[in-house]
Amino acid sequence: MTFRVNSMLRLCLLTAGLSLWAGNAQAYSGTLWLNQANQKFAEPGHMLALGFVVGVVYSWNQRRETRQPEFCFSVPADQMQSRNLLAIVKDYINQEQPNLEAPAAAVVRVALMARFPCREAVTPAP
Repeated sequence: MTFRVNSMLRLCLLTAGLSLWAGNAQAYSGTLWLNQANQKFAEPGHMLALGFVVGVVYSWNQRRETRQPEFCFSVPADQMQSRNLLAIVKDYINQEQPNLEAPAAAVVRVALMARFPCREAVTPAP
């Protein structure tokens, strides 16, 4: 019985903590991503930025939306190293100076679209 009460108390405290945290949560912006990406290698923020870029690549690579097929990128397998992807996005930010208040996922996608745009599929002639 004591274990069950303690578990319920922990669950209530966790839920209260999460709701307080969520109330103060901010969007993961391009600014926050860049600040983390500029941290020293293996620092927690830097690793988060690396993982974020890899996540965007693996979830969006070669994906085409039917309504907006131009929002696509195609990163070749030999360019998929996380450090390489991080450098590509940072270079894009330095050169193009996009709005970093936008969500980080959008900034990363636009950077990768600029570097690795999707090509139309070529169908062989009969």
